[in-house]
Amino acid sequence: MRKVFYLILTGLALGILLAPGRGSDTWQKITDCLDDLKSKTKDTINDLVGGAKKMAEKGKKGAEKAANEW
Repeated sequence: MRKVFYLILTGLALGILLAPGRGSDTWQKITDCLDDLKSKTKDTINDLVGGAKKMAEKGKKGAEKAANEW
């Protein structure tokens, strides 16, 4: 897994060094891409947390129902 990470970083570094555009343009593209990734990650985490809360509430209601029937 570490090797894959290092290969990705190396590829990114080479891509930046060999890019045909201006450095400022390249950095802007990288920044935009990272902002998009950050936003998507936040959305995914919020979806997961929301789903977990719903499941916990459903489990709590089921446990309360089972306890009342006991």
